[in-house]
Amino acid sequence: MNAIESATDLLYSDGEPIQGADLTLEDAKKLATSHPGYKPFRIVRDWIWADLDVGEKIAADLKHQGLQPVMVYAHEVVFDSTHRFAPGNWVRTTPLLGFTSPGIFETTNTVYILLGTGRRKTTSLNAIMSIC
Repeated sequence: MNAIESATDLLYSDGEPIQGADLTLEDAKKLATSHPGYKPFRIVRDWIWADLDVGEKIAADLKHQGLQPVMVYAHEVVFDSTHRFAPGNWVRTTPLLGFTSPGIFETTNTVYILLGTGRRKTTSLNAIMSIC
């Protein structure tokens, strides 16, 4: 599969349904601001939990940094506390630092609140990074 086919498959193929937070926007903001170790936050919907199919070296490098080979791609930013992404834009996270139910996906620098049901898929690092 070439890069375009891999990215298209990631964005539009079926995946395993996975439940995020079932919250209003205001409740999602409260949840994000109450998360320990306050970080900037983004509230997103229509998201994809991407388990990265990486080699042993990359997996070991991520683990050494306290990270997991998982990223999220969201088709829609609902709210961004830093105003870097306008509502309606897409966003791609950096690798997962930790996940807490309901739908709190934390990276090194940002907390993402995953609203509603998303899709879980396995993909390559190249495929998710090729989306721009």
